[in-house]
Amino acid sequence: MIVRPRSITHQHLLSILNTELEARSERKKVRILDVGCGNGYLIHYLLSTFNTIYPTIDFEIFGFDVNDHGVQMEGYLKDTIRLLSQHFPDTMWEKRLHLISRQDLWPYQNEYFDIIISNQVLEHVHDFDLFFSELYRTLCLGGISVHLFPLRHCLFEGHLKLPLVHKIMNHDFMVSYIRSLSLIGLGKFRAHHKSTAISIEKYSEKHADYMIFFTNYLSVRELFKMVKKHSFRASFRYTGEFYSSKLRSLLNLKAKYKYNKHNRRSFVDWWAITLLKYVSSVTLILEKRETYTKK
Repeated sequence: MIVRPRSITHQHLLSILNTELEARSERKKVRILDVGCGNGYLIHYLLSTFNTIYPTIDFEIFGFDVNDHGVQMEGYLKDTIRLLSQHFPDTMWEKRLHLISRQDLWPYQNEYFDIIISNQVLEHVHDFDLFFSELYRTLCLGGISVHLFPLRHCLFEGHLKLPLVHKIMNHDFMVSYIRSLSLIGLGKFRAHHKSTAISIEKYSEKHADYMIFFTNYLSVRELFKMVKKHSFRASFRYTGEFYSSKLRSLLNLKAKYKYNKHNRRSFVDWWAITLLKYVSSVTLILEKRETYTKK
């Protein structure tokens, strides 16, 4: 029985991995890294489901997050370890989960993971060169990496629930922009004010700082340039499936836990990313593989 996901993003990532695992079904062990593991709900969902679907494969799932100011609540990792220990008591989660600084190297050996994933993380990465170099170093040859996140092209910023706020670089203008839209009822100010009684001036300044210091949106061009620099194959395979999963959920249709894997689907993916990059999250697939040989 498949555990009910907490979000469509979790279900989508499971469906991708379930599709890609067909090529790895004969393995006895699969190591997965959740970058930006947060509260551990995604790890719990994946491990519970994989243990049911693939009883002959030993899945080892690891995770890490950053402990820099403003990123996570104080002491959250203890709650994550407690949650996972309750459901998987035979695993020493204290050794599987780590906190690091955003400037640190990842605490894993070279080519240690078969699969590396992240959910709504790439728009918060401070140093993309460090991120992708560590991703390449720790991913095994032939491994796959899956990332669900919004690009700079999206018209509606999901953290503040405001249009285009992530495109503003001028801090003073951003503060004024957040304040103006909050005054007409857009965004999260009313909910924050109701729970904390924060003034609109402090709210606007605080969240302008959040956008400036803790988000870092890439365009498609910047993203492809970066991943090519670090020797990855890159595609937006499965981006369309994310939105079809959302639609199926809205229509109360049965979820798909495995997608159709096409060998030649570049045209479909191109249309998907051309249209959907303006809506919300895209799905980036990175492969550590290169087949060219000179005869």
